[in-house]
Amino acid sequence: MYNYNYFPGNKKQRDTILDFKVGDVTGDGIIDYVYLIGNKLQGNNSPFRENIRIKIIDGKTMKATIIPLKENAGYNPRLFLGDFTGNKVSDIYVRIDSGGSGGYAFYYIYSFLNNKVKELFDFEKFNATYKYDVIYQDYYQVQVTNKNTNTTYIIDLTHKGYDYLSKLYDQNGKLKNPTKGSVNALGGLYPVDFRGENVYGLYAQQRIIGLYNADALGYVQNSLNWDRKNNNGQFIPFFQTVGVFGGTRQEQNPCQSEVWNVNYKKSETKKDPKLEKAFAKVFGLTPGVDQVRYYYNHIDLNGDGKKETFVYLVGPTVCGSGGCSAAIFKEVDGKYKLLSKFSLVNNPIVVRNKKTNGYRDLIMSISGGGIEPFCAIMKYDGKTYPQNPSTQPKLKPGATVNGVAIISNDITTDKGIQFG
Repeated sequence: MYNYNYFPGNKKQRDTILDFKVGDVTGDGIIDYVYLIGNKLQGNNSPFRENIRIKIIDGKTMKATIIPLKENAGYNPRLFLGDFTGNKVSDIYVRIDSGGSGGYAFYYIYSFLNNKVKELFDFEKFNATYKYDVIYQDYYQVQVTNKNTNTTYIIDLTHKGYDYLSKLYDQNGKLKNPTKGSVNALGGLYPVDFRGENVYGLYAQQRIIGLYNADALGYVQNSLNWDRKNNNGQFIPFFQTVGVFGGTRQEQNPCQSEVWNVNYKKSETKKDPKLEKAFAKVFGLTPGVDQVRYYYNHIDLNGDGKKETFVYLVGPTVCGSGGCSAAIFKEVDGKYKLLSKFSLVNNPIVVRNKKTNGYRDLIMSISGGGIEPFCAIMKYDGKTYPQNPSTQPKLKPGATVNGVAIISNDITTDKGIQFG
């Protein structure tokens, strides 16, 4: 079935049969032979094929006709024969995968009724016709608008999680900057007999992407049938939906209260060698070896007029799936003295106005590491704060919170201060 001879002086092989189907495509009631043919480079084991064409052998006259394709190179080329127009004669559907990261493919449908080539579908014309706006909205939503029909769809982003959402939204759910996504070119086109009449329509699929190509938000899905009432004819949509990817719903920050009255404060930017020496001793870190960056704020926790220092560490040796390490130091005789250290900390950390045993309560968000997200209350016991916030009481929904949120930086973009 395959011809492995070479054209003299040509590095390409002779035409190779890539796919083959039989059916009446001329409308004379006699079976015709439809081939998808193409070339591959000599000695190349890649599945990539080029110079792909349709070759039709008329079953009555045995005359051959070649239909060239505009996009004629790619992977896994295939044929399908089916009646798309309702005239009881098979049409020729071709798909060629582009092999690109976007998952695009090239699609064509041709009629060969009475031995005359007529193009019924061209993927480039489809892509040029179907246009969309993808706009990020406040409160963790994306609006997808069909520009042809002005139909709008809303995609909920709350399942994306804190790391993703904190790049885009502030603590109140407002977008930090205008952000747009897009809808990719046609990535799937499938023959479907919608009416059960042995007449095929098309199910077309385009991927909706957010911040980057791998950030898939869902699919625009168009169902199309051939317009039999129009003499010129074309595929027209009769139904459109948007399919979305689900997930476990999360708030953008589990420490979010209905009565939330806090000021957000970013960390200091000045390198503090004494502080570095202090937390390196506590956590066993070595300058130049442990790749750690840190964020810190000075804040008076007990109202004595002297500010304690809260430091938050980020790096492979101090972080896990549930959060990172942190510590509070008091300054005594010009040196930092450890008051408390913590594990499984996520920023920001809320320093509440309410006190326990003379020190302000801390509120920390718990998420990741298989833990159900919640908001922990960290109370001073007279000597120190608890080390692990995941074991502490939960903040009740709707509780009034007054205070300041420290280390409120977006640590995905703000790299803090390098240790060492």
